[in-house]
Amino acid sequence: MDERRLLLSQKLKINKQKNQRINLINSLPLDMSNVIEKSDLITSPESDKILDKIHEKWNHELHSKDFIFKYKDFRNEFSWEEEVVQFVQGIVIEVKLAYLFFGIDDSPMFLVDGNWVIQHFDTLWNSINNEDVWIIGQNFNYGVIVSCYAGYLEHDPNPEEIHFAITRWNN
Repeated sequence: MDERRLLLSQKLKINKQKNQRINLINSLPLDMSNVIEKSDLITSPESDKILDKIHEKWNHELHSKDFIFKYKDFRNEFSWEEEVVQFVQGIVIEVKLAYLFFGIDDSPMFLVDGNWVIQHFDTLWNSINNEDVWIIGQNFNYGVIVSCYAGYLEHDPNPEEIHFAITRWNN
């Protein structure tokens, strides 16, 4: 019975991810929604394995205070959305396919051109209300993770008491 419940739970999760894909497609302009619609869809458990590899790369410290100090050379922090967009759109990624993951409930993962994501980052990010966006190379050697946190940066406080961190690597 436990195996059957596990299987049903997995099927339910996949179904939710497929529904979220439709929601994402519907929230984007037509030209961008076509790209997402035609991209490879990666759902659980495969997407969970990919995310686990990223967490392993950072010793399961991603999003922790320890991470901020140990990996400061890989992290940039910003108070304002415009700064994030400007920084991300200035990134040059190898012309390879990348995993695209949105930090929203029931998000699937997509396999798309990494440079396309960078080029359209502003619209993609706005479509999910500035939640987390992960752009990860297939070989895990490069990536960009944009995260939103509560609080503010002392040198440039945002009155909404939020700030953004970008973790970026290319090795």
